[in-house]
Amino acid sequence: MAIENICAGNYIAHVDPDEERVQLLADHLHNTAYLAEKNCPLSELKSLARLILLLHDAGKLREDFQEYMKDILEKGDKAPKRKIDHSSAGGRLIEEIAKNTLTAKVAAYVIYSHHGIQDLIDFESGKSLSEQRGEKEIPYTQIKNRYYELEDKAHIRDLALRAHKDFQALRKNVVTRLQEMLLEDSEYRYGHSDFYLGMFVRILMSLQIDSDWSDSAAFSDHHPLPERMSEDDMMEVWRIARSNFDKYIENLAAFGDDSPLNVQRNAISELCYQASAQSCSRYRLTVPTGAGKTLSSLRFALNHALKYKKRHIIYVSPFNSILLQNSENIRKAVGNPDYVLEHHSDIVFETEEEQVVYQKLTENWDSPIIATTAVQLLNTLFSGKKSSIRRMYNLCDSVIIFDEIQAIPVQCAELFNLAVNFLSEFAGTTVVLCSATQPSLAKRKENDVMPCLEMAGDPGGYAEDFQRVDIEDKTEFIPGGMEIEDLKNFVVDVATNQDTILVIMNTRSSASKVYQVLQEEAKEQNWKCFHLNKNMCNAHIRDELVALKDALKGHKSGEKIICVSTQLIEAGVDLSFSCVIRSLAGMDSIVQAAGRCNRHKELDRGKVYIVKMSQAAEHVERMEEVNQAQKACESFLFKFHQNPESYHFQLDSQEAICRYYELFFAGLEKDKMKYPIRMEETDMTLVDLLGVNEAGKVRYQKCHEASGQTIKKWLPVNQAFYTAGQAFQAIQEQEKVNVIVPYNDEARQRIGGLGASRSVSDQKQLIRELQRYAVGIAPWQLEKLGNAVYKIAGDLALALNEDYYDTKLGITMEAKHNLLLV
Repeated sequence: MAIENICAGNYIAHVDPDEERVQLLADHLHNTAYLAEKNCPLSELKSLARLILLLHDAGKLREDFQEYMKDILEKGDKAPKRKIDHSSAGGRLIEEIAKNTLTAKVAAYVIYSHHGIQDLIDFESGKSLSEQRGEKEIPYTQIKNRYYELEDKAHIRDLALRAHKDFQALRKNVVTRLQEMLLEDSEYRYGHSDFYLGMFVRILMSLQIDSDWSDSAAFSDHHPLPERMSEDDMMEVWRIARSNFDKYIENLAAFGDDSPLNVQRNAISELCYQASAQSCSRYRLTVPTGAGKTLSSLRFALNHALKYKKRHIIYVSPFNSILLQNSENIRKAVGNPDYVLEHHSDIVFETEEEQVVYQKLTENWDSPIIATTAVQLLNTLFSGKKSSIRRMYNLCDSVIIFDEIQAIPVQCAELFNLAVNFLSEFAGTTVVLCSATQPSLAKRKENDVMPCLEMAGDPGGYAEDFQRVDIEDKTEFIPGGMEIEDLKNFVVDVATNQDTILVIMNTRSSASKVYQVLQEEAKEQNWKCFHLNKNMCNAHIRDELVALKDALKGHKSGEKIICVSTQLIEAGVDLSFSCVIRSLAGMDSIVQAAGRCNRHKELDRGKVYIVKMSQAAEHVERMEEVNQAQKACESFLFKFHQNPESYHFQLDSQEAICRYYELFFAGLEKDKMKYPIRMEETDMTLVDLLGVNEAGKVRYQKCHEASGQTIKKWLPVNQAFYTAGQAFQAIQEQEKVNVIVPYNDEARQRIGGLGASRSVSDQKQLIRELQRYAVGIAPWQLEKLGNAVYKIAGDLALALNEDYYDTKLGITMEAKHNLLLV
């Protein structure tokens, strides 16, 4: 609609000055309300979602906003920029319609936050968000009168009443369920109802962002409103995928053997298939490493999704290395790569157009099967970024497989537990927790995962068949711990009886030092020596893994193959050594390391040694989690040697793992698992900020008591969503700086091709393609490297001088040829 055709009362939502088009506000409100209600995965939220979207842009009815839209339509980019509040009016309207109700508070909050999440209580002033918005000077009467010209007032009131009844029922269900679980077992607490109500609020925010962005994009791109796959079409996808999966498994079985391991793998797969028919919403898949849990859990998911009409299957891995491998296996198994969206940081596209398409897909996860990282999943649940929040509603009514859950960061543990409880208990999602070392085996007094069903039955039933290694404690071999030279000598001694040895260290520097001293020995003995380290770029690591796999595959008796690695090799890498030597860490890491030993039972028993390094040899004093894991493991090893029969004489038994986690949790600092933060000289936790928010309530009370106001009865939902979202990082570590390294000829050519003559768009594309050659280094390393690191493509990226990249060690702090850069 061109500007000359805009009639009085036809208010504008969006304009396209290039084509002189407008989108009327009435159309935008109804389009977004339609999308939000249709896409809402929870029936109790549908009316509230529709109400919110019908009100979210009411503030655009103010006259100055309408003049601004016309100004842009006439002048385009030359129109002066204006910042006009159009998110306050809709919130105030619903607060007026449904006064002093929780429904009004929730709806108003979501509307107030549609350009960015907010705290419900401001930490600086102590005022509520509602009070702050109420103080804003907006032409409220004008907006209200115009709004009821567009929308029937009685209809809005009726919709608000339906939304209120539904949300009250939803809240009652949450409170009642938590009370029931408390009566079932008064010793354990599974979270506060306020946290779960806050998660419902996040779903509403997700629907608002997705609906708003989708309709705006449809107007901008001349596209119709996006339609999600119908339930019938989704069920057809699951039927086809399941049929393809069954054929894929049959083909694998045809080339398999009848070894005890394969018999047990097939038995576990069958148990997972049988479990898929059950209506349980929380499962554990506790199976040893190498038991085929990826395909077994996928078999469960496909059948369960078909039987219970789930919208998505989401496979979540903590490591890109596992994700890359298992995503490919999932695509092959379901028989159609278009069913699978792979979302992680290592995805690179040849063209910017492909990158744009991928970006749109990853913003809302509207694909049947999503394979993603734990970082992306945790960001969807807790990050303050709108692009992360947008995906939230697609976590509902799905099947989510969490692989290797022992790798969930400690500070995120209770947030993760509560999210699992919310999704499985209140959001229609079936959750599968996969690991050989389940942290949930050790019960916690608060914010624990609700009880789970063991998908494959009692792990003890098949544990014996998967016993492929003997784990031997050598931590007291040298009092005070081994030096680098001591470990070298230990490896050399072990090599007299073992042909293929994997050594896993806790730090990059110690791994490099051990590799260097062993390489000298390897030259003398004619051994093959390999090294894997995060000082190497991903392309380098993958090449080294291929070479290592080929060496192991072609191994001849008597030939020695030694690999020294950091823990990057512990999960998702299908390699098998006759012996593994693991520097002292948590029992979860030790069990994962043992999974690289005698993996396919090619030997009667493999050997795993736990060794302890000195503080000087392996600097882990700054690695808080590793330190605590080492202490817990040492304590557990002491208890094990006192009473080994309690653990079936196996360091990796379920009883042993449970006891280790109990010791590990007990040794953590107070609130460590609640995601602690410090703000304004006050200790807080994200569990509190996203739940009861006592910290915010204290500020609110001080503010209002100081002004003589009476504190009214608290309504639930007072979360500090903004503060928590800003503070949340799935992986808390020292900030890394990406440096592109000249690993091979291709990398060198591409780095050289980033000349100033190229367009910024071309340079950005080249940098995306160079990510496989990037290494994350700490700021202190960047400072020490000095001029060895230089800028390329203006300020778009950093690259490393070739003298500081070694084809065996990766990035080094000294030039290979001892050249000094000036």
